[in-house]
Amino acid sequence: MLGAMFLNFLMALLEVIGGIFSGSLALISDALHNINDFFALLISYLAEIISKNKKSNLKHTFGFRRVEILSALLNGVLLLGVFLFLIVEAFHRIKSPKEVEGIQTVIIGVIGLVGNILGALLLHEDSHHNLNIKGAFLHLISDAISSVGVIIGAMFIIFYKLYIADTIISLLIAGFILYSSIDLIKETLHILMEGTPREVDINEIQKLICKIPGVRDIHHIHVWQVSTKDYLLSAHVVVEDQKVSEAEKIVSQIKDTLREKFNINHSTLEIESETYFKEKECQCEY
Repeated sequence: MLGAMFLNFLMALLEVIGGIFSGSLALISDALHNINDFFALLISYLAEIISKNKKSNLKHTFGFRRVEILSALLNGVLLLGVFLFLIVEAFHRIKSPKEVEGIQTVIIGVIGLVGNILGALLLHEDSHHNLNIKGAFLHLISDAISSVGVIIGAMFIIFYKLYIADTIISLLIAGFILYSSIDLIKETLHILMEGTPREVDINEIQKLICKIPGVRDIHHIHVWQVSTKDYLLSAHVVVEDQKVSEAEKIVSQIKDTLREKFNINHSTLEIESETYFKEKECQCEY
């Protein structure tokens, strides 16, 4: 992440200077996007340090792992801010067109593309299992796509003198940023609202648990996330009337199943005897 931050800062600095001298709104837009991404990466980096090093305590019994999600949400909001800025600037440019230096824009656009691709490659692997890093990765991918747009727009300016292409590319970049930010915000809000993880099927959980010998029913199932990788579950499990020690063996089997099949490493199970559950119909079928 530090490597990606360094590359992003260099690309932003280069594009700001290049955008001013070439007059390219698309290049300046991409530069501002890179500046925003630098701060997004910085926030993500600090969030990773906090979530890993701040231990749980009596006031925060799950530690500070939720910082990862809050950071991803903030990154999504920052992307929305960039989108609004680009829309306003593109509107002004349409009203007052300006000449753009196509060759300078192409050169800087290519350098920016290479830098963004290298930064994205540094984060690609971890982006699959960490929502915070995924947010940073999406920033860099959107930057890379923006750089491609800048290059295409500059080519139209060089060969056809279509200066409006620069503004059109800026609007396309803004549209992609909007799409990325909404998707990231939706995912983070789903977690903050204690939504069921998208990879988890509660009906499938019920079916598998019901296959464990001695289990008569499982209900009041709740599954949620503290962070991208931390799934939690609580449920009531109805078992045959038996010794506590035997019931504990069933609980252990259930937890093993949850861990192996659904990646749920923290589960809280309340055991109920079928003697006191007889007034209700058991859901498990044999």
